[in-house]
Amino acid sequence: MNYAVILAGGVGSRFWPFSRELEPKQFMKIIGQESLLQSLIKRLRGLVIPKNTYIITNNIYFYELLSQIKGYGIPEENIILEPQGKNTAPAIGVCARLISLKDKHAVLVVLPADHYIKNLPDFRKAIKAAIAAAKDNLLVTIGIKPAKPSTAYGYIKIKNKKVEVKEKKSTKYYQVNKFLEKPSLVKAKAYLKDKRYYWNSGMFIWKASVFLEEVSKYLPGLYRQLASVKSKDDINRIWPRLKPISVDYGIMERSKRIALIPASFYWTDLGSWDALAEVFPKDSKGNVLQGDTFNLGSRGICVFSKGNRLISTIGVKDIVIADTPDALLVCGRDKTQEVKNLVRALKNSNRKEHLAHLTERRPWGSFTILQESFGFKIKLIEITAHKRLSLQRHKKRAEHWVVVSGQAKVTTGNKTKTINSNESIFIPRGIKHRLQNPLGIPLKIVEVQTGNYLAEDDIERFADDFKR
Repeated sequence: MNYAVILAGGVGSRFWPFSRELEPKQFMKIIGQESLLQSLIKRLRGLVIPKNTYIITNNIYFYELLSQIKGYGIPEENIILEPQGKNTAPAIGVCARLISLKDKHAVLVVLPADHYIKNLPDFRKAIKAAIAAAKDNLLVTIGIKPAKPSTAYGYIKIKNKKVEVKEKKSTKYYQVNKFLEKPSLVKAKAYLKDKRYYWNSGMFIWKASVFLEEVSKYLPGLYRQLASVKSKDDINRIWPRLKPISVDYGIMERSKRIALIPASFYWTDLGSWDALAEVFPKDSKGNVLQGDTFNLGSRGICVFSKGNRLISTIGVKDIVIADTPDALLVCGRDKTQEVKNLVRALKNSNRKEHLAHLTERRPWGSFTILQESFGFKIKLIEITAHKRLSLQRHKKRAEHWVVVSGQAKVTTGNKTKTINSNESIFIPRGIKHRLQNPLGIPLKIVEVQTGNYLAEDDIERFADDFKR
């Protein structure tokens, strides 16, 4: 039977400032009204049934992922959580092990959650061909014919002759000669002219059993740990012992069982702002202008905005502008691959902008920081219908809540009180309290914090629906 393994644990740092560590790009609505993850789940219809779709992600994204897959038919037990990122080989390996325990004949369709693909009939045709080839005990990858001399992707060189699939001779694949690193521009131009070179899409199809055989051969240390896994409960035990390594380095570049199915659909991994610019329409000067923009005389610029202000440009050329309420990125279009270095520097400098937006999502809803200065912080809190925050207290701050819309059920100490719209309540420092939305509509509250220390870690939880 066919199973999908969706890799959804990446941070997407090259997409900063839109993507943050707590809100990576796979969960964002970048193109259309669905997130990249949700678009992928829909793309799999007709290939893999929802109950056979597994998603592996970092444990900090569990509740966001649970929200994202609601209504798509994927069981909660199919979410596999990594205690920390260890790259793709351990992630795929643990999924292969768990699925093989359930179905020893399983064929896995392994797909990253952050790709953008058009021409869905051609996508499904390619995946079906890859599944057929995988049944010949091959590790199959989808190769993308280069559309330009890109230095952002790895490449795959094929052997010239096509090979027939044994059980389905109408399906043919290429044997792989070798995998190549991201090239220089000179090499990329040469690869573009040579029909033997394809972009490495990072999409893989294989039998779980065959993949695990190759892991045992080329990554024996990983295999020994995977072999001891009997259920998801074992992941936390083995994970600290695993070395981070990608499936490309660990398996694909070494195995002798690699096949390539060429793709005819449009594909991009949205790995950078420049890649996103290719998706949107351009004006007569080659500009991509998304959001509230006004331009005079600029060429080849890309403007993306999640803010609420006008972005004006005059006479600039070949730059990317990405704007959010708390951070602005301006960089040359030839430097978009280096945004990840900027994010690393922000993190090393303890800047909070690498971590989260002004609006942060929580399992119970979200909050937005409206204003902050020494001694006070003002938030807009939105609580989803019938959800509640933890029973908690703060040692260093007091809080004043004003109900903007909806109705709040507030516990302070041993008392519980209903607070209606346009009413307020004060929560002194050190008092146990809980905020709950008892209605079937969102609850909105303005919270004013006061004190000498207002960071999010000033919280002591006594009971929590979300086991934090």
